[in-house]
Amino acid sequence: MPEYTRRRRCTVPSQLPANPTPESAAPQMQSKTPTAKHRFEGHQRTIRSFIFLHDNIHVVSGSWDGTMRKWDCDTGCLVGEPWKREGGRILALALSPDGKTIACGRVDGSVQRWDTDGKMIESIWRGGSGVWSLSWSPSGGHIASGSHDGTILIRKAKSGKVEVGPIETNQGGVYSLAFSPLGDRIASGGDGTICIWDSNTGEPLVGPIKNLYHHVESVVWSLDGSKLYTASDRFARVFDSISGKLLHRLEHDNWLYSVALSPKHNVLACVGMGGIAQLWNTESHKPLGKPFRQEGRKPLHCVSFCQDGQYLAYGGGDNKITLWTVQDIAPQLTVRAPMSKIQDITQEETQPEPPLSSFLDVSSTPTPHSPP
Repeated sequence: MPEYTRRRRCTVPSQLPANPTPESAAPQMQSKTPTAKHRFEGHQRTIRSFIFLHDNIHVVSGSWDGTMRKWDCDTGCLVGEPWKREGGRILALALSPDGKTIACGRVDGSVQRWDTDGKMIESIWRGGSGVWSLSWSPSGGHIASGSHDGTILIRKAKSGKVEVGPIETNQGGVYSLAFSPLGDRIASGGDGTICIWDSNTGEPLVGPIKNLYHHVESVVWSLDGSKLYTASDRFARVFDSISGKLLHRLEHDNWLYSVALSPKHNVLACVGMGGIAQLWNTESHKPLGKPFRQEGRKPLHCVSFCQDGQYLAYGGGDNKITLWTVQDIAPQLTVRAPMSKIQDITQEETQPEPPLSSFLDVSSTPTPHSPP
């Protein structure tokens, strides 16, 4: 396949205004309303997942229109042509820890692998039910997939051979999935429940944690693996990953679909219904700045930070990816500080720092609502 070249076929204003929100949503900490850097337009249907590449310049998005597209964060334009193959709607994307391979889950139950220039790696892994969630192990040796039928498969990343599973979760659909930073555990979110499994044996370790009142559409591990952040109903919740104890609830004025942790600050991003988008301080559990809602108030299904923490993006029901500069949303984050140590565990309990890609929420996937 020939190399793609950048095509400046779009005209994108450098700053795009965000809609105002009620004062009660969050303290007004900015001197002015935050504005988006770019909106990537071109998909014909809802965007369910996207990833930042490791160069911090490019984004790859997947949509229910069945295509993947690569975008330039500097220009705001599409790079090359849309990536098209069989399989129908794209429900999940996940980037390998080395940043070279993209796993793609589709509604027909298939898992495809692509390089970052849009060439599909031969051999498609087949399954029996739509793949709603994907996660790479921190070593890059395995890919886990969660399906609409409630099962998890853990495969060898190169051959596709199933090594663990199918794990019968009894969670309805597996709408979110994430390996722990060390790769020894895997968390799954389903119909109002969370479970944590031994990734080597498929045996349950924690849960099911119940009564979350809605599909758990996003799960993200803390840096040291001691906590699990989730999105469901109107709350982002923080759980102890060993005991399953609920530690904190962060309330919003609408239902949430996705959460993501910043790699450079103690910040959690939350997005959901009505275009709601809010940053939170993970130490104080207080909101950072104003909500930065999506214009038109379409639902937002996925959110992520780039590796260097400079950008945040979200996508959803308006068929677009919106890119923000994080300091425009929260100007107080002027110094890039490392993630702080968790206060309620001892140094002996703190696990070694994993590869960055293992704790970013790069493959959040929502429930199977019909897109607008």
